[in-house]
Order: sequence, then C-alpha cells, then structure tokens
Amino acid sequence: MHIRKSLLLIAVISLLAPALLAGGLSKYKNWPNSAQGYFMTSAERADWKANVRTDEEAEQFVKKFLESRGPGFADDVAKRADMADKHLSVSGRAGSLTTRGKIVILLGPPSSFSVSDSAVKGTISAPTDMYANSGGGGNPGAGGGGASAGTGPTVGDMAMAAKSRSMGEDLLKNYTFTYAADRLPVKQPKDLTVVVTVKAGDGSDRINDRKAAAQLDEIFEAAAQKSLAAAAAAPKP
Repeated sequence: MHIRKSLLLIAVISLLAPALLAGGLSKYKNWPNSAQGYFMTSAERADWKANVRTDEEAEQFVKKFLESRGPGFADDVAKRADMADKHLSVSGRAGSLTTRGKIVILLGPPSSFSVSDSAVKGTISAPTDMYANSGGGGNPGAGGGGASAGTGPTVGDMAMAAKSRSMGEDLLKNYTFTYAADRLPVKQPKDLTVVVTVKAGDGSDRINDRKAAAQLDEIFEAAAQKSLAAAAAAPKP
C-alpha cells in the first residue's frame, strides 16, 4: 500500500513539475503568443516548451531567435503588430493577439477582404494558445507579402470594411481573408481563403473550418522556415 502511494506521489509530481517550473516565467510568459513569437518554427516552439523555464533562459532564447532573423526584423514585426492593434482590435481585445491579427502580421495584407454577418450560432471562447498547433512563420517583407505590399487592401482598408457594419454586443461576424496563391510562402494549387468568425462582444475569434485551419498551420510553418532561410542567406554587414 505504501509503495502504491509513493508511486502515485511520484507520478503527480512528475506531471506538476513542468507547470511549477514554468511559473518562473514572468516577463516572457506570453512571448510565444506575441507578434514575435508567431514567427517561431515548430522546432523552435518545441525547444521553448521543453527547455525554457525562467526569464533568464527565455531572454537568451529570444536573443538568439531575433539574431537568427536578421537586423530590422523586430522593428518590422512591431509595425505590423501596431497596425493590427490599431485597425483590427474589437471590444478592447488587441488585434495583434487575435487570429485575424496573426494572419495579417505573418502573411501581410490579403489580396481581398470582406466582412459579413455570420451564420454560426452560439458563442466563441478565445483559446489560451490559439496557435498551439502551428509553428508561427513568415518573414516581414519575405514571407507571404509584406505590410507594404503594393497589392491587396491595406489593414486600414480592412478596418474600414469591418467598421462599416454595426456590430451588436452578441453579434458574430465573418472576416474573410483571401490570399493569391503566388503571394503565399509555399506553392499552392489555388488561392487561400480563410474565414475567421469574430464575436463583437469581446473581440474573440476562431476559424471554424478545421481543414482551413490545418492548411493555415502548414502555411505558417512554411513561412517560418522561409523567414529563417532568407535571414541566413542575406549578406552579412
């Protein structure tokens, strides 16, 4: 009986240990889900999850991560995040911390964009890690079209389209993003269309189509790899 209790205690401690160690993160606790963190490859995300336990370790990880992306990366990402916050925020929820925001931060302005009433009934719960299954990805200016790309609507255009319709407290809206196949970071047989359902009451959102969400995960990973490769191939100062 005592042996069973001891084994059970060991098992419980083993399960709780990672969570307890992760508690050492403060400043960088939410970095994986920040605009910069979106650009992590799946390998980097796994490395973070397995090896980063304190802010000191996180700081070293982030420093190495930014260095691998080359000069100008952090500033470009910050500008994209600012634009997402300015134009895609809903009900106090920062646009850069939403599904819709991440799409434009990583892939740039879409080839076309529209907002319509959603036929989906019920409510939406904001996920704790809305891209836990993706590796992030994309290099500003080198991924699926930069923020300054000359084609497609700007983030401001998208915001105007969204605000042109009155959004009630419990109203759901569909934000439809379409990216031309040749503007994506990986070759696709056809254009990519993603519909993000947004709850006006709290600004939370999600992609209801699992197939589309899985395809987007693959594109984000390809964009991450392309970003890393582009930085490595860039001429050294």
